[in-house]
Amino acid sequence: MFADNHLVVMRTARPGGLMVAGEIDISNTASVADSLRDGFEDGADPHLDLSRVSFCDVSGIRALVSLALELAPNRRLLVHGLPPQLETVLKVTGWADLPGLELCSCGGDD
Repeated sequence: MFADNHLVVMRTARPGGLMVAGEIDISNTASVADSLRDGFEDGADPHLDLSRVSFCDVSGIRALVSLALELAPNRRLLVHGLPPQLETVLKVTGWADLPGLELCSCGGDD
């Protein structure tokens, strides 16, 4: 779906969604956001595996939040493998409680 020198975004079959690996920063956030919007099919709640993300700046966090807001109220972005620092930021800011965002602690089985 997308790749640069620091990041890869690819489709996953089980669960159906996307996996992001590498560093999300201002240099690739727009492309990541486009990949996320284009990569999820209409219908089921999309899964996003971030277990291989080694860095994410605030622009990447905003891209996730924006997508969750676009999906709500009919769908939720199911985020798996969120690095602890990013989970803390989402919880402290209150973004973890957005109706279109669900932080999952499983490996994508829910």
